[in-house]
Amino acid sequence: MLKQRFILLIFSTCILSSISLAQSYYDYKLSSINFSGNNTFSSSELQSIIESKVSPMWFWVFLHSFTPLGDAEVYFDSSNISVDLIALKEFYRANGYFLTKISYHIQADTSNKTVNLFYDIKENQPFYYKKISLHGLNNLSEYDQSRMQSELIKLDSTQRYSESEIQQNINTIRKYLSNNGYVAAQYDSTVIAIDTLNYRVNVSITFNIGNKFTISDIIIKKTGTAINQITNQLIYQIVGIKKGSVFDQSAIDRSELRLLKTELFTSVYINTLIKDTTGNKIPLEVNATIGSLNGLSPEIKADNEFNSFNTGLGISYIRKNFLGDARKLTLSTSFRFIDVLNFNFKNLFKAGVKNDSTFQGVLDFNLRMEQPYFWGKPILTTTEIYYRSQTFIGQMIKSYGGAQKFDFEMPFYTFVTLLRPNITYDVSKQQVDYGDTSNISITSLTPGIGLELGSSKTNDLQFPSTGYMLFLTPEIFQSKTTISVVKNIGTLQTGLIDSSIEGSTYFYRIQLGGTNYIPLNYSKTLVFASKIRGGYIQSFYRSDNNLIPANELIPPNKTFYAGGSNSVRGWRARELVPRDTVQYIGFTTESNYIRGGTVWIEGSFELRNKFNEYLGAVLFADYGNTWNSWKDVVWKDFAVSIGWGFRLYTPIAPFRLDFGTKFYNPFNEKTIFEVNFLKNVEIHFGIGEAF
Repeated sequence: MLKQRFILLIFSTCILSSISLAQSYYDYKLSSINFSGNNTFSSSELQSIIESKVSPMWFWVFLHSFTPLGDAEVYFDSSNISVDLIALKEFYRANGYFLTKISYHIQADTSNKTVNLFYDIKENQPFYYKKISLHGLNNLSEYDQSRMQSELIKLDSTQRYSESEIQQNINTIRKYLSNNGYVAAQYDSTVIAIDTLNYRVNVSITFNIGNKFTISDIIIKKTGTAINQITNQLIYQIVGIKKGSVFDQSAIDRSELRLLKTELFTSVYINTLIKDTTGNKIPLEVNATIGSLNGLSPEIKADNEFNSFNTGLGISYIRKNFLGDARKLTLSTSFRFIDVLNFNFKNLFKAGVKNDSTFQGVLDFNLRMEQPYFWGKPILTTTEIYYRSQTFIGQMIKSYGGAQKFDFEMPFYTFVTLLRPNITYDVSKQQVDYGDTSNISITSLTPGIGLELGSSKTNDLQFPSTGYMLFLTPEIFQSKTTISVVKNIGTLQTGLIDSSIEGSTYFYRIQLGGTNYIPLNYSKTLVFASKIRGGYIQSFYRSDNNLIPANELIPPNKTFYAGGSNSVRGWRARELVPRDTVQYIGFTTESNYIRGGTVWIEGSFELRNKFNEYLGAVLFADYGNTWNSWKDVVWKDFAVSIGWGFRLYTPIAPFRLDFGTKFYNPFNEKTIFEVNFLKNVEIHFGIGEAF
């Protein structure tokens, strides 16, 4: 009896002690969470998966007190420790560490009412794959089964076991099955057999795939305001799935997207009628809600064209199903102020001669027609006619022309995700005034053909944290150029020399580049992003008598510029141009007043940190410049900038504010340590990530 009372006393003491521990620190802030022994995974990764959280800085607490942003104070809660231990052990087990041991202890500072939490980890040896086996796929052909093993299952004995990789492979197989007729295919189970002597894992994955199905019928159901103006045949044509074809979920997804792109429908859903299956055939039901076919839309314009933040007003009229076949006609006009952060609005209503050099703007008129089909194939064709008047510092450009683009719909499994041939026709007149001394006028007529190729393999459009993007744009142009130079050599009108000459050339332009995203923590909120881009222009055939150097005959609006919010951010838009001069009919002028370069190289590195759903920050370094010849490219001519920025993430797009400063200026060959820091800071506002 005494022994039982003694045991009861000890048990009660333990309970009271645990209650006391939980209650004694109820108003203590959790100051830090520390990990030791975590050789494989970073502390930030481990902290992202546990329940306990460190109390935020005072600024975020203050911001949270009157806005939905920021975070509330976090107090120590000992009950979270048991949850943390389970989460940490599960995390290590899911990554091949089945024998990991974890313990904890705390340190309390009673004077400051803070608690430091410590987790001590003994990882032990990881386990590697020994054998991967798939079951339940006997109904597949030998070709499909071999493809499963060789292409879809990307695991081998040199890799550490990873539950997420197993799940990725399961999802890949399920997608493959649903895209090849197996509507009812399901994942069944995964059995993991652990060999603790050899530290190996056998993985056995089982599926229930059922029978292979074909499409028996496509049923159209329409609702909406313009239901009588859109025929079932048109919807059937846009869907593009034929009766009798093998069931393909990816084709259904593409059909839904294609229907939505026409903007004829406010909602689209293609339903699989599994209950009506007979003889391994299945019908599809297309549910489409048709909206208004006419629209008049005033809008606020904002973009990053010219590598600067521009804003203005516009209005557009849209006629959907124009002349049938889901064509869309758009008429629009807009005006924008260029580089608003450096714009002097006091001169907005003054005459042109009284406007100072900060006045920059664009006036646009556009007519565009889009059609989802070309020659009966799902190729989005876009026909565009435009007129544009642009005023930059020291120059004015007026241009008009047209473009025909063909956007091919690429399957999801291809490396190339963008294939867009185009034909363009451009007439441009560029005029540069040098006050009372002289002016140059360059008029060019430039037809051309080009091709846009791209591969986008990222996980998120707004905040990519893994994957890459590549692009290649080769173009060929034929340009007929007229150059006029008026030079004042005296004080009277008779002192003017007016020279004019005409020539033509063929030239090609190539642009290429890539971006890469590497997550630095488990939650993928800390990302290292990098990009490199370049371009080259070269004249390859002359059709005149060689009176004008070929370099002069390349239209200025086809040359390359660098600097700005999406480029080298220590410089303003279009500031980075070749330092050497270009001669026009014997008149030598600084090239930055006329044109960019024929060689372009630039790149960036960014460390991006997304604090929460709404806010983020970035550290960046940019480099690049433009030249008039590849022979002129030398290391000392690369402009280098560094800086930092803030991000506001919205459902529409991220908004960014960047502060860039010149780290190395190739024009005076000085570094950041040799100049006034504040005078070299440029502020850039942009929409979307810089790349």
